[in-house]
Amino acid sequence: MEKRRESIIKKHLSKRLLFIIPGVVAYILNKYAQNHLDWAEQYSRVVYPVLSNAVGFLPSLVKISVSEWLVVLVLLFLLLYIVYYVRKVIISKGTRRMEVYRGLVGIIAMGSVIYFCFTVVSGVNYHRDSFLSYSEYHEEKYSVEELAELCQSLADDLGLVRAQLGADPDLLVQASDDFDYYAQHSVLSLQMLSEQYPVLERSLYSTPKPVVLSKLMSRAGIQGIFFPFTLESNINVDMPVFTIPAAMTHELAHQCGFMQEDEAGFISYLACTQQDDPMILYSGLFLAFDHSISALEQVDPAKALAIKSGLSQTVQLDMVQNEQYWSQYEGVISNVSTRLNDAYLKANNQTDGVYSYNKMVNLLLAEQRYKRSRTSVGL
Repeated sequence: MEKRRESIIKKHLSKRLLFIIPGVVAYILNKYAQNHLDWAEQYSRVVYPVLSNAVGFLPSLVKISVSEWLVVLVLLFLLLYIVYYVRKVIISKGTRRMEVYRGLVGIIAMGSVIYFCFTVVSGVNYHRDSFLSYSEYHEEKYSVEELAELCQSLADDLGLVRAQLGADPDLLVQASDDFDYYAQHSVLSLQMLSEQYPVLERSLYSTPKPVVLSKLMSRAGIQGIFFPFTLESNINVDMPVFTIPAAMTHELAHQCGFMQEDEAGFISYLACTQQDDPMILYSGLFLAFDHSISALEQVDPAKALAIKSGLSQTVQLDMVQNEQYWSQYEGVISNVSTRLNDAYLKANNQTDGVYSYNKMVNLLLAEQRYKRSRTSVGL
């Protein structure tokens, strides 16, 4: 009887060990993509669109965030799983080591399957060609003067667009029906931009979804999350409304297969500037200015202060309100979230970690230099 029981346990464990194979396959795929960038690009252009449409189709049919509740269910399952095996270890006498082994193998097997799904749906995209390879722009070294010129240009545009939003100084309040409007127009922005850059074209854009647990996202310092297992762009609806359209287009850029954070930020800015709607345009400009002025403050604080002082009072108030909003959530949760995000990005071919977001300034400067060269030759 005891031998039969041991045989059943071994057979059960052998089946679980089979689920480790997908993780090994995913690791090999990632390493191959890292060393064969042409293959990774072909995968992103040919395989990813088909897989992403298949995975994202059903979630795209509903307005709620499927991924939000999927994460909640997975966390609850893991909690129950751990409680179950802790109890098994406590009540078992001669088989405690076996129960620990079974529990650990189960967790490894689940992690293996999740890693495989992540890799085939979006992980390979981290190794694809840069978005600039599809544009007229070239990333080079830029001077402090060019950076200051970029900041001043963005500051001027911010003032003009902000004036179109009216005299009301407070843009923190969001009307209940605003989200759907901006979600639809964020997709329209990407569609319009794809006419210039066909690599962004998709047969299925899953409209951004509002997150019910947005307060928790704010505490974690998160504006939006692209969830590769449902192809959803999840948006924090608790943050200032003028930052929401840019967050939407940023996550949609990931949905289009561009996973590098600086490229997603640049695509977000380009997408927002396709629109005549002042709030959407303002959101994209605000994103670009925020990163650019931060970069200038590091190399020429006096010039950065002069540019910020020249902003209209309403733009300055928006900047203060945005800073105040996020500063109130600084703490243990946001620090842990930042460290986890940093580790995640570094593990996925973004060696600068969370500082990758700031690298979009180089892409903005590339666009500025290109436009200036076109102007100088009369084109």
